[in-house]
Amino acid sequence: MRYQYVLWDFDGTLVDTSEGIYKSLRVAFAQMGLKLPSPEILQQFIGPPLNYSFQNFIGLPPEEALRATKCFRADYAQDGLFHSQVYPGMADILKELHAKGAGVGVATLKPEKMARLLLDRFGLMPLLGTCCGTSGDETASATKADIIRRALGELGCRDLSDAVLIGDTLYDLQGAQDVGIDFISAAYGFGTDPKMEQESVCVIQNAQQLRSFLFQEDL
Repeated sequence: MRYQYVLWDFDGTLVDTSEGIYKSLRVAFAQMGLKLPSPEILQQFIGPPLNYSFQNFIGLPPEEALRATKCFRADYAQDGLFHSQVYPGMADILKELHAKGAGVGVATLKPEKMARLLLDRFGLMPLLGTCCGTSGDETASATKADIIRRALGELGCRDLSDAVLIGDTLYDLQGAQDVGIDFISAAYGFGTDPKMEQESVCVIQNAQQLRSFLFQEDL
């Protein structure tokens, strides 16, 4: 096995949550009386904190961004959350990592409560040593690096060279770099960028490629 500790981002890496996120974004924009932005802009909402996205991608002032975030959260918690599915083959990789004794966890900027709810729904929590996310409080300032460090600590990782993060956005890449661990770019996700291809130890398009890379020494 190439790494003893494997962390996964959630949205766009382990679970395809796009349908539910887009659905709840449409509800939020309608409730705010705002024109729905282009698909390219909406895609940027998958990954970073929502409050940040409403301010930086739409230009809402802080108070309005917070209100829009609350509109999204209300609909997402009631319905949008469940319009999700695990990417093909990823559950099998989790099972194999778990069977081989690897320390496996999720490190996400998604509210931890929602991430755990979906992981339970898909039967994945028993395969994970931890799931670390945000508090759901939009005034909190936890960064991706903070969450990665917490997840590695809960897994008992002492050697950063033995850890990797799998993610699909520049926020994931930056978080891994800030902590000092390797990064695998999930090119099937939502935030593929040339910088990610250049600075990742591996770029994968599907579960088969990921498995081949992670278990190269065992093949």
